[in-house]
Amino acid sequence: MYGKTLAAALLGAAMTLPALALADAPMIKSIDVETSLNDLSNAEAAAYWKSLDTDLETAIAAQLVGRLGDEGMDIKIDMNEVALANFFQSAVGSAESTMSGTVNVIDLNNNTNFNTFDLTVTMAQALPMMPPGTDITVIPPTSDEVYAGMVATFAAAVVERIDG
Repeated sequence: MYGKTLAAALLGAAMTLPALALADAPMIKSIDVETSLNDLSNAEAAAYWKSLDTDLETAIAAQLVGRLGDEGMDIKIDMNEVALANFFQSAVGSAESTMSGTVNVIDLNNNTNFNTFDLTVTMAQALPMMPPGTDITVIPPTSDEVYAGMVATFAAAVVERIDG
């Protein structure tokens, strides 16, 4: 599991440069991700996503380097679905690997600085985060590369929506 956390953090860190270029980007005080076992689609997903909360918090924080502080916005994410599917299930439309959650952004010091949105990322969106040469027709959906790609994609989408 350590490898998954490290891979997610490294992928997230690789995407921090665009965020650093935003001079007026809001400061972030906290990041909190919650996933309940009811949100997991099956036993395999429950075992696979067991450290999702920590890994996603780490990946988001890695993209917000220079923007984390004692004051600012609180990011709270309630993951409401995580599911695994292999390439063939996705190809025939019977299932797809997804991560979905509701993101709440709250700034207790500035009532106008808030946002709530639903966010879903799919395996198709995570493909650019996979190592070059990854063959998605043979890589198992439970691989570290798939996990890191999905986490990094969700983290990038959260930061993009906050900054957008």
